[in-house]
Amino acid sequence: MRETCSDCGSTKIIERYREGTMVCGDCGLVIDTIIDTSSEIRSSVSSSGNIIERTGSPISNLRPDMGFSTEIGNQSRDAYGTRISALTRERMRRLRWLNSRTSKSEIRNLRVALRELKRLAAALQLSQDTASTASMYYRKALKAKLIRGRSINSMIAAAVYLAARKHNFAIVIKDLEEVSTVPKKIIARCMRVYMQELKIKPEPTNPEMMVSRLASKLELTPATQKEALKILRQTRNRRLDMGKSPMSIAAAAIYLACLRTGERRTQQMVSQAAMTTPVTLRNRYREISQALTIDVEVKRGAAATPVYFKSPYDRDVPTRKEK
Repeated sequence: MRETCSDCGSTKIIERYREGTMVCGDCGLVIDTIIDTSSEIRSSVSSSGNIIERTGSPISNLRPDMGFSTEIGNQSRDAYGTRISALTRERMRRLRWLNSRTSKSEIRNLRVALRELKRLAAALQLSQDTASTASMYYRKALKAKLIRGRSINSMIAAAVYLAARKHNFAIVIKDLEEVSTVPKKIIARCMRVYMQELKIKPEPTNPEMMVSRLASKLELTPATQKEALKILRQTRNRRLDMGKSPMSIAAAAIYLACLRTGERRTQQMVSQAAMTTPVTLRNRYREISQALTIDVEVKRGAAATPVYFKSPYDRDVPTRKEK
């Protein structure tokens, strides 16, 4: 809805950010004031050459203290640039050690947990928002005293999985099992703790989010990906994915799309990319092909050799046969 002048009814409103006012362009009436809510970050250089900033780092869930606490630096000069004595440096070192020892147990726990969270986020290539949501989940569990009796790595891995589900990131528990060295059964058990105690309901995973991941591993062209997405939409309309693993449904759609476009991949290749078994893949694509009346001709032997097409977007990249 556009702003209108209360005096003349004109919609020609001018925003003067220098004065911080909103003015009518016809009659000149000052309608409202503009409040700048952005952060005030100003820096200047002192006479000693040090940069002086008026504000500190922004608040972040990925820091144990949220960025509120004050730390004693390791610099050998004071605020005026004068070199401090050896006795003062030794006192500062002692104060830093005492500060680390007298911090709360929650802060020490968060230091270990957030270090592991950053490692998992880097290994899985998670976004900053996903990592921040995982940190928020873990903080709630720590405040509710749900970490006692459970390992930090397992609880942070479960928080990462729930955050990835919330942000529609294509991930499965086996991915976390590989990068976190925590068995998937323990991760699933910790997930149930979050869901039951903190009432966190994970978003259902959309199999369409898995298509690009599988296509990248199998080196498929965009035409096959488009066909797989078309099959997935028909599958979801028929509710054939109810109670099934999203990754297995996406793998079955990829396999059927490969048969349709002629860009063949073996069942073993597709199942390995989806981290499932060939038996599960066969069961899923047979159910989908029968329900959608898709003619499937599974070739065996030499006729089942994988066929690699060149993508129209990668004209300078040779295909596997040309190498």
